[in-house]
Amino acid sequence: MLLFVLTCCTWLAGAQQLDCRFTQDKTIKASGKVIHSEGVISFKAPDQLTMTYTKPEGEYLVIAGPMLRSNSQGQQLSIDTSTNPRFRNLRNTLLNCITGDYETAAKDNDADLAVSEKNGIKTVEMTARKKAPRGYSRILMEYNKKNLPVRMVLEEFGGISTEYVFTY
Repeated sequence: MLLFVLTCCTWLAGAQQLDCRFTQDKTIKASGKVIHSEGVISFKAPDQLTMTYTKPEGEYLVIAGPMLRSNSQGQQLSIDTSTNPRFRNLRNTLLNCITGDYETAAKDNDADLAVSEKNGIKTVEMTARKKAPRGYSRILMEYNKKNLPVRMVLEEFGGISTEYVFTY
């Protein structure tokens, strides 16, 4: 699982801007291996997201409009998501989940949607309708009373689970 804890966060609802520190743990189901990372995240609606890692230093994920750029384990990517459906879905899912547009995220991922609320936390669960070679089998989002994301779990068909916990 990937644990992504954001601290020192600000979210300006009108500007839809988010700046935070984060830690992250990623678990590979088959081996149980956990990969720990940390860094800074910045989000500005509608389509600007930057994750800059301090551990491991030099890694990043940047979404700027249709462009998705990353450096992970020394492998750099630069993808125009307007011409690449696989990465377009990744880009859109991340942005839609952060902004609370989970209905669009569910539609984009051909997923059933269940929404509930308990103790001031809105829980949104998206479950894929059918198995696929790539993508997410399940997405879980939790939002606080201000509709800010406090937790996101992305479970991939390939056996990697990523959990993000946002702390404001």
